[in-house]
Amino acid sequence: MSIVPPTDSLNPDAMLHVSLTGNKVKPRPAADQASQNSPDSGSESKASPPEQLGKLFEIIGAIASAGTRVDAMRILTQEISRRFPDATVRCGIGNAQLKRLYDQRLGWLGPESGPRIAAAQQWTELVDAECGVLINDQAMILCMPQTDSDQRCLLWIYPVANKSVFGEWLRTIIRTLSNVFWSRPKYAAPKAIRNVTRRTLTIVGGLMLVGLLSAFWPVHYRVACTARVQPIQQRLVATPFEATLLSNHVKPGETVKAGQLLVTLDGRPLRLERESILAEIQQASKEHDTALATGRIADAQQARLRERQLNRTLQLLSDRLQRLEVVSPIDGVIISGDLSQYIGSPLELGQTMFEISPMDQMAIEIEIPAHEIDFVSAHSPTRIRFGSIGGRSIQQELDDLYPSSVIRDDKNVFIGRVEVENTNGKLRPGMQGDATTYGPLRPWIWSWIRGGFERVLWWVGY
Repeated sequence: MSIVPPTDSLNPDAMLHVSLTGNKVKPRPAADQASQNSPDSGSESKASPPEQLGKLFEIIGAIASAGTRVDAMRILTQEISRRFPDATVRCGIGNAQLKRLYDQRLGWLGPESGPRIAAAQQWTELVDAECGVLINDQAMILCMPQTDSDQRCLLWIYPVANKSVFGEWLRTIIRTLSNVFWSRPKYAAPKAIRNVTRRTLTIVGGLMLVGLLSAFWPVHYRVACTARVQPIQQRLVATPFEATLLSNHVKPGETVKAGQLLVTLDGRPLRLERESILAEIQQASKEHDTALATGRIADAQQARLRERQLNRTLQLLSDRLQRLEVVSPIDGVIISGDLSQYIGSPLELGQTMFEISPMDQMAIEIEIPAHEIDFVSAHSPTRIRFGSIGGRSIQQELDDLYPSSVIRDDKNVFIGRVEVENTNGKLRPGMQGDATTYGPLRPWIWSWIRGGFERVLWWVGY
């Protein structure tokens, strides 16, 4: 058994010639003609040279389309088995030892299988074989070592005719076949990734085009703002007179109705004073009657005047005794005022006890940064969202825009105002959210580069 190296031409006695004018077969000796026509030569011996070339090109093309070397082994084995349908075809790959073996009928063979063990023994015998075709009486072996590496691939075909014409043609392409086989990558990415990779330039170009169009697409300039909920109407409940707090009935956050009891004031000092005033009124009335009976007109007038003053004081005390229970003037929510810790403490006249706001309608203040005010005007479309309540955003135009700026959270802002219905009662005074006010049409990228662009102009002295 010997390796037949690849040659540029076949044996002159078995040469097949192809011309541009037609297919011609060079005359051969009679012995060779008999061997070609024998049953052992295979049906491919009668094939014309262009047909043999076509088969070789099909094999090379099939291997070239393989994704990995493992796929190339399987495809090479299947393609060769098509040319030798009655033979067993196996393909192995490895270095000093056989690593993998594929059979066209059995598939991938494990290390413990009999064909794998037999192939491993022959592998060690051919480990130093050069690129070529080895032919004996019963088998054909294609040796394809990798250049500058100890890796090699062997293909066994048996039984096969000793004078197989297709085998002779394989000798002419064995080196090309080896180069194509080893050009396949050892590993390959998944098919989906390979498909994406093949279209990398198209995808990148398309993304760049979409990004470019999006960057310069005209959209309304977006101004990021802060939104705060404020009550439209607000009522303060103050202490009606100096008194001591007797009891508290509500807390901040509670919903109250008009006329609902809020606190109760201590009326004991007023009642004692009222009894004292009643006694003084009776005394003054007696003095008035005595002065009239004795003819002291001036003293009677003084007594009458003092009685009137005491009656006015009595009326004031009676009025205060009727207002010891402080009630809510409107329907709403207690925004501030927790007097539960001040029971028994004196309250001053006019001291604010509670802050009550109606909930059916709320005002939302939009805090617009001062450097963005040129892009916002009254009635600018605005989108508002409160993360604490979720749901859909509130989309409405600004109802008003204050002309002067204020300081909020150490920032200079302008205040825009939006009034919204609050029928479900989800909006509460003091809530804070995000808002976006839309200005004039500008390229989409302008919202991102405007700040930096203006800073650059400032640095260059524009």
